[in-house]
Amino acid sequence: MTWGDADGRRAPNAKPRRRVAAVIGTVAVVGAMLAGCVVPTGEVAPAGAESATPSPAPTSQSPAPSPRPTPSPTPSSAVLGEHEEIGTGTGSAEQVPLAVPRGTRSILIDLVCDGDAWFTAEIGDSMMLGQSPLGGRCDGSRPLAWPWDAASSRMLMLTVGEGVDWTASVTYSTEPFPEDEVLTAECDRYSKISSEVTNADDGFGYYAAFGEEEWNTRIDAAAWGMTQLAESAQSALADDFAAMAALLAERSPIPGGMTEVTEYWEVQRPITEACSWNHSELITYAEFGG
Repeated sequence: MTWGDADGRRAPNAKPRRRVAAVIGTVAVVGAMLAGCVVPTGEVAPAGAESATPSPAPTSQSPAPSPRPTPSPTPSSAVLGEHEEIGTGTGSAEQVPLAVPRGTRSILIDLVCDGDAWFTAEIGDSMMLGQSPLGGRCDGSRPLAWPWDAASSRMLMLTVGEGVDWTASVTYSTEPFPEDEVLTAECDRYSKISSEVTNADDGFGYYAAFGEEEWNTRIDAAAWGMTQLAESAQSALADDFAAMAALLAERSPIPGGMTEVTEYWEVQRPITEACSWNHSELITYAEFGG
């Protein structure tokens, strides 16, 4: 394999380039979803690891569209009120009020764009609610779905690319958001394993906590854990988990640089997107700097 960013070898324990929590299709979440300290309980548990503080998983530095969500059709008996238009605009960042009726358990927003543009959409504080911002390419109609509870915000925060006209309509439902519980469990397992990769890179490079041998040991452990996840996965992400396991087994030619090569993000992208649309977002359990 030709590694996208591996065109030179870093000096041992030199500081890696810090990853940018960039906005890809689904807008990278900034901050921790969980409070306090937790100890990762996934397949990977390097000896001597410290307690970890969760923070949003870093995403690709090059934007990529999120997959189109496929929310379950809402039966007419479950719809509260009419499907109504709630806002229009032209390539702008807007806060659109939501008149959420009593009894609502999920919200479906239909975003229509007159042209091809990037968009991001969020209802309230996603990190606090344990949800995900949604986003990607709006090249026609995009259905966007969220769970709704008492802590949710009555405001849609929407950004659409410059110069593109858009219209947003909403349907409120008494049906719960159709979360895939199998996918949720697999996204959590993936978060814990991928966190070990991040911790290996950070521990070797930025924090100089250990040397190349320990870095290799940790990446080996992550590759093994990812293989176990791929073999047991029941969701559509099984092949993506297997691809990541193979990538980790091959590893970066630069010690401490596993998360700094293009291929890593290309393989992780569909996993990140699927977890986000299911509102079971990936997070990073940081061993260092927490």
